[in-house]
Amino acid sequence: MTAPRFLGTILLALSLGACGFHLRGSYAIPPELQRLNVSAPGNSALSQPLRDALKTAGISLDSGSYTLTLTTEKLTKQTSNTDGRAKVAEYTLLYDVRYRISRPDDAEPAPEQKLSLRRSYQYDTTAIVGKSEEEETLIRELYADAAQQILRRLSFFKPAPTPSSP
Repeated sequence: MTAPRFLGTILLALSLGACGFHLRGSYAIPPELQRLNVSAPGNSALSQPLRDALKTAGISLDSGSYTLTLTTEKLTKQTSNTDGRAKVAEYTLLYDVRYRISRPDDAEPAPEQKLSLRRSYQYDTTAIVGKSEEEETLIRELYADAAQQILRRLSFFKPAPTPSSP
């Protein structure tokens, strides 16, 4: 490699780093959240994708002073379009999840956060099997995307000041 090409490569790498570029999925999680408890209802579909995303980000689970609690989650399917014969032509999947970050000593925990995601897909009555598989894939993608968005939001977490004792 010639000197100008090498210098150009170094300058490109430095400029990418300087502009805040990060690979997708790499988040700077605050030190307070490097050890985090996760609490979710037993029927939570988001629990496992969220735990996997947290582990991938290097967060130690079930051993911290903060707890991430999934309070509610709801997946609904709506008809979003019909064809000329009044048959369903398109569905929209809506996924809403609410969660909270708290500490055991918090008198007032942080406000609950809400995350809403949606995916639409065309429905064809001649390919019912394929469309049900597509729907299942979209649902799994909704859970994975929700986990990534929660992780992204955790990277902006600012702990509340702890009350000083007299």
